[in-house]
Amino acid sequence: MKQTSRIVGWSLVGLGGLSILVGASPLFPIYLEAFVLGGAFFAAGAWVLAGRDLRDTIRRGLKAARQSRRQLRGTARGRPDERRPGGDWLRDPMLPVRILKLAREHAGILTVAQVAMALEVPLDQAHAGLEECVRAGNALPDFDLSRGHAVYRFPEFTEPDHPRLTD
Repeated sequence: MKQTSRIVGWSLVGLGGLSILVGASPLFPIYLEAFVLGGAFFAAGAWVLAGRDLRDTIRRGLKAARQSRRQLRGTARGRPDERRPGGDWLRDPMLPVRILKLAREHAGILTVAQVAMALEVPLDQAHAGLEECVRAGNALPDFDLSRGHAVYRFPEFTEPDHPRLTD
């Protein structure tokens, strides 16, 4: 680091500290402005003192974060039918239909583990498929207190608690 950069950096840090002291002092009626200006001077001095290598590292990190965000948005736009609310990717578009068939076989009550084992899919896909069924209005999320885990109820396939009233 050049000597002039150090002088400028430490001068800005000192000026920022002085400005913050002026803002904290009851002698001067400028409080908010002094704190804002002091913070800006202090940050500028720290930026100069950080050196070129650290500044380049920070810039590269910010650039990588922007590119990653841009790629994620581009992927979501490129495959709109597979993107589901909640951030999960549903890799098998027929998974909700397979889950509905499984729910019919299990009297309308399923867990994530049951779906994963019966349909031979990873747990995250089983969860995403069940959440898709909830989003579509085919299932209701519930919690089994006796066993301590989440269950999904499919009212279309459960037996009614009371007999149907007929005319």
